[in-house]
Amino acid sequence: LGAILTIVAAVVALVGVKMQIDASARQQREQSARDIYREYLNLSISKPEFANPDYCAIEGTANEGAYEDYVEYLLYTSEQVLAAMPDWEPTLSARLTPHKELLCSEADWSEETPAVQGMIRRFKVKQCKGFVSGCG
Repeated sequence: LGAILTIVAAVVALVGVKMQIDASARQQREQSARDIYREYLNLSISKPEFANPDYCAIEGTANEGAYEDYVEYLLYTSEQVLAAMPDWEPTLSARLTPHKELLCSEADWSEETPAVQGMIRRFKVKQCKGFVSGCG
């Protein structure tokens, strides 16, 4: 009986350790996601012309590449956050709205993760119906 209790106690301890490790890893992923989102917000504060762009004024200028990189950073941030906290999609999707001109005019988002592709697809269904670029 003592040996069985010792084995049961060891198994319970191993399960407990595994649960603690998993919880710690989840907390670390969530904190990393929050940190990258905070970096994105700081970038938005320092580059308001990209956070709420006049895409037609940016298109064809030297700032176009930097703006596209800004949007790519938003998508990377979304990838990291959605991997850790899928329930943040509405928050992240709302961040896409100022970038409608770029997102609706670009057809290929295949380099993004499936979660981000899905978010973009849902955004485009709502926001890009009947889209005609206001530029040019």
